[in-house]
Amino acid sequence: MHTPKWSGIHSVLITPFDTDGKIDFATYEKQVETNIENGADGLIACGSTGEFYALTMAERAELLGQTAKFANGRVPVIAGVSDLLPANAMELARTSEKLGLDGVLAMPPLYAMPDRRETLHYFKQLCSASGLPVMLYNSPRRAGVGLDVQLVSELAELPTVAAIKDSSGDIVQVSELARRLGDRLSVFVGYETMIRPALSVGAVGVVAMAHQLSGRLVRTYFDACAANDQATIDRLEPALFAIYACFKQGSYYAGIKAVMNTLGQSAGLPREPLLPFTADQMAKVETILAENNVAATIQQAGEHA
Repeated sequence: MHTPKWSGIHSVLITPFDTDGKIDFATYEKQVETNIENGADGLIACGSTGEFYALTMAERAELLGQTAKFANGRVPVIAGVSDLLPANAMELARTSEKLGLDGVLAMPPLYAMPDRRETLHYFKQLCSASGLPVMLYNSPRRAGVGLDVQLVSELAELPTVAAIKDSSGDIVQVSELARRLGDRLSVFVGYETMIRPALSVGAVGVVAMAHQLSGRLVRTYFDACAANDQATIDRLEPALFAIYACFKQGSYYAGIKAVMNTLGQSAGLPREPLLPFTADQMAKVETILAENNVAATIQQAGEHA
């Protein structure tokens, strides 16, 4: 058995930038507080949603340290360490351990598309770089290679591998991971839209993008799915799916900030290579949110919490 047994909602934080393009730590601290207050069971810093690919190593290290400081031990903080260079991922893992974070999240090396032998070698090195628990990150669309169930089974033998975030979108794979490896790994999905089917087949959590912008909606929805509370599921699900439809109006990570800004939250702009949504894209976001009563549903979820 691997420890810790992470579960529930682990919110992957955006990285807000100020008008000069620097990390806005004052806004970021407020976002950490909001996520914890709204029921996050854990936080992930420098994930894909946090635009890690557009941050320097120094920025990533500073952001990781500040996240641990702001959370102050109230929930686990997991460091996104995915990188094109294995050496960078290992350096970030060591830095995260020194800074007092609780774990690392990593996909296979980007762009290189390693085969099975090379992927095993990479994760063995990463696990040796620090004593922190590791959450594997299966995102074939982003990494170019997938972590299938057999490969995950082999990786689960590594002593610090504790969880997997599966963003394949394949519920059959999620089911197989939970059935075969649920006693060794905490199985998370990467999209809130998959919470209901994922929990039904044995997953224990979600690495959540929408939680940070939707008040108690995701917390209430997650708990309703776990309890099979169909009335609450039916009440909240349209708004949650509408939020994801907004993300898809352009680049996902620019979309998250577009939704936050539309809802009156301070998110700032994405960093290049991503660009802010155009006026037409923003108009579509506003229409989707309005037609699905998203703001009202978020408010109601808070009132019923």
